[in-house]
Amino acid sequence: MVLGRTDPRVKQALAEWAKVAPSLGLDPNAFRAKLIWQKDEPKRSHIVVRLSGPKNLILKRVFSAPPGENLVEGVVALRGAYQRLKSREYAHAPNVLFADDTGNFVVMTEAKGKTLNDHLEKGRSHGPMLRRTGAWLAAFHASGATEQRIYQPKFMVQHAVRLADDLTSGTMLVPEPDLFLQCCDLIERRAADVQDRQTISADKHGDFNLRNILLGPDGETGLDFKPPTTAPVGFDIARILMDYAELFQPDSEVAPGEVLATTTIDAFFAGYDLVDKNDPAVRFVPFVQLLNDWRLIPFDANRRSWRQKIRLDSIIFLARNACR
Repeated sequence: MVLGRTDPRVKQALAEWAKVAPSLGLDPNAFRAKLIWQKDEPKRSHIVVRLSGPKNLILKRVFSAPPGENLVEGVVALRGAYQRLKSREYAHAPNVLFADDTGNFVVMTEAKGKTLNDHLEKGRSHGPMLRRTGAWLAAFHASGATEQRIYQPKFMVQHAVRLADDLTSGTMLVPEPDLFLQCCDLIERRAADVQDRQTISADKHGDFNLRNILLGPDGETGLDFKPPTTAPVGFDIARILMDYAELFQPDSEVAPGEVLATTTIDAFFAGYDLVDKNDPAVRFVPFVQLLNDWRLIPFDANRRSWRQKIRLDSIIFLARNACR
């Protein structure tokens, strides 16, 4: 795949931009384009282009998406997050300036900063970065309607049972299958500890990972929201903390029986204040998230990216540690 302006996807996106720009009162020729992200997989193809000019903009063009993924609702979620956060001083979401009827072509304002993943790869101190990430997520969750609920882990237990059944029947393949089954059994045992405890439900980001939060000089900006749904806040928290744990968390800091280190949890909850670290979903969902991340690693070692290899090594360590 040739990247940059020679990528035919970029050429098509810029041709579409040339038609859209005048409707925004902009001259397309006044902008320089740079491809900053791309994905080209059998079920997913999209590019992200930075447009630098009188305004700094981001153009996202989706060429194919997995069946069932609702791109229009994703734009709705992004617009909703922008409206709810626009009065906040430090917590932001991009402003969508244009989106076509399909959600395949979106132009939005560019947020300042680097992703949490980029900061961590460059060696920035983990604690302050996690605190800032927690503060943004708390602001996002609190910006919409929240509801106190009694947490019921039975749906996650049923999910773990289905994963185990898929593995034993041969319809799913994962690395280290025996250990995977042990972790499936662990889910039901840990569910008993959080059953019928109080939690808080809020609007869900839906894919809150290390690359979907920017930390910049004027605050933090969430990116790439999934269609609007509500869920216990622990689901978004588990998603970001397990992404961090599987790629950057020092193994030596994780206590036996756990998947998240105390240092990881304390740093995040120095910024997140809607629930505390003893919230039932926060205590339970990371173990389910480990299974979800695990099953996405290709069974064939030759098909794993370098990032997937790093992630799998951490997943295996955390799984063995959790099952002690």
